Amino acid sequence: MPARQRTELYCLCWNDARMLPFFFRHYDDLVDKYFIYDNGSTDGSLSLLENHGRVEVTHFDVPGDSFVEEERRLGDTIWRNSDADWVIITDIDEHIYHPDLTAYLQRSSDEGVTAIQSIGYEMVSDSFPTGTQPLVEQVTLGNRSTGHDRLCIFDPKAITETNFAVGRHEADPTGRVSWPAYPEVLLLHYKQLGVDYPIVRSAELRLGLRERDLAESWGFHYTWNVAEITANWQRLRDEATPVPGLGVLKHVKPENYFENDRMVEQSGLFDSDWYLATYPDIEEAGVDAFSHYCDYGWKEHRQPNFYFDPEWYGATYPETLTAGRNPLCDYIEIGEKRGTSPSPRFNTSWYREQYGLGTDESPLRHYLMRRASGLVSPLPDFDVVKYCKRRPRLLSRGTDPFEDYCKRKPRGAPKARKSSKAVS
Repeated sequence: MPARQRTELYCLCWNDARMLPFFFRHYDDLVDKYFIYDNGSTDGSLSLLENHGRVEVTHFDVPGDSFVEEERRLGDTIWRNSDADWVIITDIDEHIYHPDLTAYLQRSSDEGVTAIQSIGYEMVSDSFPTGTQPLVEQVTLGNRSTGHDRLCIFDPKAITETNFAVGRHEADPTGRVSWPAYPEVLLLHYKQLGVDYPIVRSAELRLGLRERDLAESWGFHYTWNVAEITANWQRLRDEATPVPGLGVLKHVKPENYFENDRMVEQSGLFDSDWYLATYPDIEEAGVDAFSHYCDYGWKEHRQPNFYFDPEWYGATYPETLTAGRNPLCDYIEIGEKRGTSPSPRFNTSWYREQYGLGTDESPLRHYLMRRASGLVSPLPDFDVVKYCKRRPRLLSRGTDPFEDYCKRKPRGAPKARKSSKAVS
């Protein structure tokens, strides 16, 4: 049996006395030693740190005109003398979670993994937690936060440089870098703990921003007024859903955290080019289309392709939907097999029969793969061959004839009919 691996944790601290008890309660069973860099706490944090027993405290000042830049620099350097098997780089209000992180790290070592990226969530609660229960048991609702998908655990003997960007939201590690096949570790950011806590904490952290931070808009959310912070908290609270692996979704295993994403990817029903063309704000932001759709797009009722309309589908086939889930997944897993149509633009049952598809074949995927051929139609009332003869340039450009037709005659386009036999 291999010897127990040694894990060290590195983070910064400034007046974190409210969060430190939760922090230690979460990490104590995993971490062998903490290296905490304190920026002059005056709220009792130092007493909590010094009395812990496994904490080495180092004081740091900000020599330049940016706290955020100094934080980035420290993130890149404070771990370099570590001889541990794993180091964790995090913040006091970030809880890195896996139901058995010790075993997961051992398995990762056995598989040659040297760097682990988290799956980020912005956690939210109605009030600041009390009692001795871990936060992962008390606060289990959150919003997906890709800004917290970050390098959080790595082997310091394999990684030579972390190369964090400001805020540690991105990293470009060098050395012997090997990532797991898919992420299994959650990063739970606990700041939206009731509306009062972010108001108070933002006012505190605003004091630490320097001239360059303000000029670069680094930490801009700390400059929000009470109304803005309240509105942001309310939005997050309204949009919060159970986090996979926690609370009512505690049964979801880490390897299945991205099960819905993989389902969408393997279905062939997400059209990246169409998504970027239809939603130019995504392309302008330089965001990956697929990641945006899976993390945010479906919640914003954006379509994955021209033919799947989530709002129409939900209103037409509410019995096929699962609360809090991407409706496209319900269509893939349940609806399409029952003959439901993804929108008035596509007739699933007719298409399957017309083109002789088996029960294990997806009519919509079949169509999307062949739509620019001029040989398949999404609806019985649309004569694709005749339409393409009139506009021969469509096929040479790889254009979808029916989408072209709808754009020319949006009100006159034929529609799918909901069959009474579509859902049993």
